[in-house]
Amino acid sequence: MMRPIFLVFLFTLVTSFFNYAAAQSDAVFQTILQRVHQEQIDEVQDINNLDKQVKVNLSDLNLENGKYKSLDYADHKRINPSWLPVLENIRTMTLAYSHPKSSYYGDKNIWEAIQKSLNYFTSHKPLPYCDNWYQQGITRPQSLARSLINMKFGELPLDSLVEKTTLAVICKDTAITSNGRNNPMHKYNFGANKAQIAMGWIFIGALSKHEKMLEQGVKEAYSPIQYTTGEGIQYDLSYDMHYGYLYNGGYGTEFMTCVSKSASYTLGTKYALQGEKLDLFRKFILESIFGVIRGKWMDWNVLGRGISRVGATQKDYSSYLERLGEIDPQGKQQYNTIKKRLKGEESASFKVKPFHQHYWNTDYTVHTRPSYFMSIHAVSNRKYSQEIGNLENMKGFWGAEGTMNLQLKGNEYDNIFPLWNWTKLPGTTLPDTLPIVKDKAPGVGDRRGTHPFSGGVSDARYGATAYVMDNDLQTSAKKSWFMFDDEIVCLGAGISSTLPNPVSTTLNQVILADDGLTLSKKGRIWNYKKDLHLTFNDQVEWVLHDRIGYLFPQKGKVNLSAEKRRSDWSEISMGGEEANKKVEEKSVFQLSLEHGIRPENGKYAYILLPGMESPIAMKQYLKKENIVIKSNTENLQAVYHRGLELWQMVFYTANVDFDDEQIEISTDIPALVMLRKQEAGKYQLYAADPSHLHKTLNVKIGIKGLADIKTITLALPQKEYAGQTVSTVIN
Repeated sequence: MMRPIFLVFLFTLVTSFFNYAAAQSDAVFQTILQRVHQEQIDEVQDINNLDKQVKVNLSDLNLENGKYKSLDYADHKRINPSWLPVLENIRTMTLAYSHPKSSYYGDKNIWEAIQKSLNYFTSHKPLPYCDNWYQQGITRPQSLARSLINMKFGELPLDSLVEKTTLAVICKDTAITSNGRNNPMHKYNFGANKAQIAMGWIFIGALSKHEKMLEQGVKEAYSPIQYTTGEGIQYDLSYDMHYGYLYNGGYGTEFMTCVSKSASYTLGTKYALQGEKLDLFRKFILESIFGVIRGKWMDWNVLGRGISRVGATQKDYSSYLERLGEIDPQGKQQYNTIKKRLKGEESASFKVKPFHQHYWNTDYTVHTRPSYFMSIHAVSNRKYSQEIGNLENMKGFWGAEGTMNLQLKGNEYDNIFPLWNWTKLPGTTLPDTLPIVKDKAPGVGDRRGTHPFSGGVSDARYGATAYVMDNDLQTSAKKSWFMFDDEIVCLGAGISSTLPNPVSTTLNQVILADDGLTLSKKGRIWNYKKDLHLTFNDQVEWVLHDRIGYLFPQKGKVNLSAEKRRSDWSEISMGGEEANKKVEEKSVFQLSLEHGIRPENGKYAYILLPGMESPIAMKQYLKKENIVIKSNTENLQAVYHRGLELWQMVFYTANVDFDDEQIEISTDIPALVMLRKQEAGKYQLYAADPSHLHKTLNVKIGIKGLADIKTITLALPQKEYAGQTVSTVIN
């Protein structure tokens, strides 16, 4: 009698367990669906605008067959195929139908329109596709999935056959050029693309109640949160995409948004982001995303081809910061601080700490102070310059050629890019000629740097960056930046070109301040507003514009303009979007040093002084005499900061002697060296191999009055850490 009773009990227990497990899984599916729907609800800022958009959409919809009359469902061109708006039109209708505050909420006619338009789209032969895999690998399945999710919260569900057909279409990849790219495990999917595609699998897993697919989607969404030498987070924390492009902005921010969304959908479930993955994710976004935003404006050096999009630099990640605070309580205080700067509740300098970092994996330098943000992108032959492709950034040929971004307020470059002279990018030394490439895909055929020597030395607060431009379009130069608290010293030597075009070094090209500019010429102060084009030969001591001082310690031929410019975005992007027809009209400040046509062994020296409030402040600064330019030749560029007792040196060749009244140094390989006096008889030495070619560095150093010259051997980082700074104490 006991055995049958026991078996019944065991069967009941097992059944209960599986029923409980199934209920738990159903609860997870429902939680994810509800969060995805609520996310879309929360994104509606004005319900009247949503309803107006639905009304416009309906006016173009054939209510008999579900076809949008003005759109070509067979168009498959690479850039903005005609059918693409159909996806957003359908999603917008499903959102209105399921939004309690919409006038279309539960509306029978809109339900019919959704049914018909979905049925027409998913039944079309061939299924609408694009020659760019992204549209059917990411845009199409995710937009359709969101539409299905919205309908789960409408008054009436979709017809089961329409839902089934749509779900089948979501799962089907028809990319003619890239089969299988909607699979996050596909061999070509890494980094941001993998995270984005995997997020779609989270949608599909929840919709189809397929636990294995959901589990795989979550796994792949978090998979790119790791160090890599390929696409994704580099070992220096910068972000690489398309194997060799700096992309903290664009793909880096896309990666951040996808991971944070996936983590918020799964928060509190067994799929939550946690542990080491969460720690690395926090570290990456705080430094490499939010660390390159001044106020609410992102560094244009990290945007890649996205620099040619309207509003590209202005970022509002407030909703994501809210999300991040929920999924990552440990970082919540930092996220709240950043949000206050983004929303303008606090100044751009609010709780910003001094920071300096050279990113050796992507040839990128960041120098931050509470009062300003600066970056340099000087590309080596290991990496590509700024990306061009999909008819975007068509004038970006010289991008990353020592480009320098300098922000105090943050909005100094806001939507200036169609107005730029793209042969005079801030920080660059270039000939006045611009090759334009239009018809190419992203990630192929762009310029690499022309020399391995590109790198930086850093102690996390101060640093120097240098690179060699070696016969790039018949133009060469050796350029360096020496970065302190109140000043950035910029040196150039060995400038030559065989082109019949003038060569110039551009200090800045930025929106003209309302109060104009001031300059000191032969000791006299001159004020200018706009509408000027001036050239000065060895006459100008300094220029002051928008709280940035430009100091010319060795004079030079200075070219200055302040003029109104007008252009539309199609000058730099022909992606076909209506926004690209927008006209920009602004006054632009442009300042450069001229080297003439076919220069031979030209050079320059200038000092940037961020935070200079007035001509009086400029004069007071000059009395300090902080900066001593020790050398500016093809072989050696060196600067000494008296106040900090800090030397920074760039040795372009081996066995070059640096010798002044305090120290003498030489290196057995090309190197960057920084030496700082800690106290009497004690110095800290920092060094880096910008070429990433050497295993050891021998530094001969003598501190005058203390000891004989001695040789210090430093083991240099290798592989993914090649180019990183090493340091030692000298007593």
